[in-house]
Amino acid sequence: MKKYAVLLAMIIAVAFVAAAQDVVKWTHKMTSATEGQVTFTAAIDKGWHVYGLDIPKGGPKPTSFNFDKSTGIATVGAVTFSPKPVKVLDKAFDMELTWWANKAVFTQKFKVTDPKTAKIVVTLRYMACNDSNCMPPKRETFEIAIPKKK
Repeated sequence: MKKYAVLLAMIIAVAFVAAAQDVVKWTHKMTSATEGQVTFTAAIDKGWHVYGLDIPKGGPKPTSFNFDKSTGIATVGAVTFSPKPVKVLDKAFDMELTWWANKAVFTQKFKVTDPKTAKIVVTLRYMACNDSNCMPPKRETFEIAIPKKK
């Protein structure tokens, strides 16, 4: 019984440590009920960065947005971002890569095609690193209700 209590305590401790190492916090907001844009903001802890949208093969996981599970909407164009990511020679991967530090804002334009079923579902994938190590790639899913037209 004592072994199980110790094991459980270790599992809980590891879970708290893993949760405390969430170095990127995402928020989102949406405009308009018929067309507009959804914006995702990454607040990145000091000393950390997330990788660009286009990363060469053999590099880290790029930041990506997948809207395939959305209903009643059509995306318009590609995801845009601000500011422009920096381009650096990443020593960990020994290649030139793009990334954002501190803050990045990503925007996707959309058009409502069916107001009755309209819902944005986005799966966001990213990888955060600092100068000495990387967190495992993360995936987060957001479901965003479209405001109904009045």
